[in-house]
Amino acid sequence: MPIRARRVARIGLRWLAWVLVGVVVSLPLAAERAVEHARIDDRLGTLPVQVRLAHNGYTTLDTGILGKLYWQRTGALGFGASLRSTGPPIAGGTLASYVSPKFVSANARFLESPDRLAATYGAEMRRQVVVTGVWYAVIGGLLVGTVLFAGASAGAARRRSRRVRWIAGTAVVVIAAGCSTTAAVIEFRHWDGSQVAERSYPMPTRPELSFSSPQTREIAEQVRPFIEKNTTRIRERNSRYEETSATSVREQLADHLSSLAPREGEEIVIAEADPQGSEVGTDVRRDLYAALADALDAAGADPDSVVLRTIAGDISSNGTVAEKDFVHDEVAASSDIPVVAAKGDHDTDVTVDQLLDAGATVPDTEVVDAAGLRIASARDPAFKALFGGLVVNDSGTTEEETGAALREVVDDEDAGSVVVVLHQPRAVDGYLEGELEAAKLAGDSLTTPVDDGVPDLPPGIITYGHLHDPAGPWVIWNTDGDEVTWTVVTQLGTAGGVEENPTFNRFSTPFSTPLKALSVQLQYVNVESGLQTGYLPISFATDGTATVGPRTEVGLPGGMPGPAR
Repeated sequence: MPIRARRVARIGLRWLAWVLVGVVVSLPLAAERAVEHARIDDRLGTLPVQVRLAHNGYTTLDTGILGKLYWQRTGALGFGASLRSTGPPIAGGTLASYVSPKFVSANARFLESPDRLAATYGAEMRRQVVVTGVWYAVIGGLLVGTVLFAGASAGAARRRSRRVRWIAGTAVVVIAAGCSTTAAVIEFRHWDGSQVAERSYPMPTRPELSFSSPQTREIAEQVRPFIEKNTTRIRERNSRYEETSATSVREQLADHLSSLAPREGEEIVIAEADPQGSEVGTDVRRDLYAALADALDAAGADPDSVVLRTIAGDISSNGTVAEKDFVHDEVAASSDIPVVAAKGDHDTDVTVDQLLDAGATVPDTEVVDAAGLRIASARDPAFKALFGGLVVNDSGTTEEETGAALREVVDDEDAGSVVVVLHQPRAVDGYLEGELEAAKLAGDSLTTPVDDGVPDLPPGIITYGHLHDPAGPWVIWNTDGDEVTWTVVTQLGTAGGVEENPTFNRFSTPFSTPLKALSVQLQYVNVESGLQTGYLPISFATDGTATVGPRTEVGLPGGMPGPAR
């Protein structure tokens, strides 16, 4: 290495060393800044909230209109959360809506497990504090380190002895570290989150809960028996529903062993849509998947013949940070079976990250390989709030355009059969180039090729949800080429039994029993061709009673393309 290059390298290393010293010096103030600025914007049920950290011995909910609720509960290092309502309920907006029993019930039922919610928020807050603190420390290190490096270089230029420079440098570092620590302590003490809670009024029956006004405490006392009574009823109904469904589905599967087992050369895809945050639905389907594996084994089939599970959108109810545990439970419900999900309009980018973190695949206008199948999907560009009071689409792209873009990707690959998973029928209409209604009208011939008048499609499967009611399937025959193939289009029901048009009089929550039939579909697929050969519906009524339908054939016998006429 040339002498000049070695000199530049030594200078660079000295500068880097001073930057590292600067990072250490900046850490106290960086940590304080990170703690103070950590923030989550989320929704609890219908209530939009902003979550920040606090260090005053409480976890606090600031409703704005009705004052504050204090909970004597903190976590690591004495930190609690400060939740501030940032607006009226998305479905409501009046003062009365805050205190109506229906509103309180709606939101309380979304907070069935406050400890789990606190753990979820705590994990996200820790992540933010660490990431933000590192960035603050790096920026501070660059600034402070560069100043220290300049000072040290100036001392060397003046030919100060090494001992003098070392003493001076140490003194400067100690002073700088002291200043950073002092500033951090002062800022922490003046931080809003460190301020002692104002006068509060404890709830007589729950002294760990207190309120900033006696009026709010009185309202809480009035609605508490209502909430407790309904919570008890909900839990009892859930237990009965889950017990009934678990027993019923095993009986039904045992009665359908002959039609349940895949034939030689077939594998099974479990197709779902719109679980939409229903923890009861997830529990029911977890039992179903275990019972299905046992039934396949009893039928002499390989339980591993279930190779894939697809979810056609709306995994969550509200697309929030608070739903992380549900999303992870939903993905894990089918054990080791790979999961491919489409983002729905009740999901957000937060939901997508949660799905990916849980091990699911969420294609973004692309074709992916999963379990030996080609899966195509695109993420819904819109977001719809819990009660439908807010629909947002900032992408500049419609659902139809999203589906059309996915079709271009599939056509460009032109590599055989593909399983298309989309959320909204409008996206499917875009994928079908505006032919969805025509496909429904022409697709009743399930096993006999016909000239259906619908332009040929990429062969395979198309599933979608959104409407919460199953319909179809419709078979589109592709007859214009050298061989006959087919595309099976299916509208799936809700895998969570969730009401699609909720109101305060009728709405689904994560912890209540289904209001509609909970349904999934088994899709039988030929391993060699990738074409669907049959389907079998499974549903659970609102009382938990399971129904396993007969297998219905689709496509040509054997699942292989046939010669063109």
